[in-house]
Parts: sequence; C-alpha cells; structure tokens
Amino acid sequence: MYSYEDRIRAVELYIKLGKRVRPTIRQLGYPTKSSLKGWYNEYQQMGCCRFR
Repeated sequence: MYSYEDRIRAVELYIKLGKRVRPTIRQLGYPTKSSLKGWYNEYQQMGCCRFR
C-alpha cells in the first residue's frame, strides 16, 4: 500500500506530464495504470486537500 505522500506525488507528476500514464509510471516505478487513474479520479472528486 502506498502512503498519502506517494499517491499525491504520483498524481501531481501525472498532471505535470500531461496526464500520460506510461511516463508517470516509468519515472516513479509505481503504481499500476488502474491505480494511478483511480487516484487521479479521487483527487479530482475530493480535491487535493481531502485526498486520502
């Protein structure tokens, strides 16, 4: 399981890289494609401050 900080780092990099999954995963070494997309969806729905 990834920490809150790991998930935020992944989502912010994903956004920075133009919402490109492969480059994000390649750079970080984690998560899976489906996890990243799920984290991003949660981030969008809840806002960055309440993302858990």
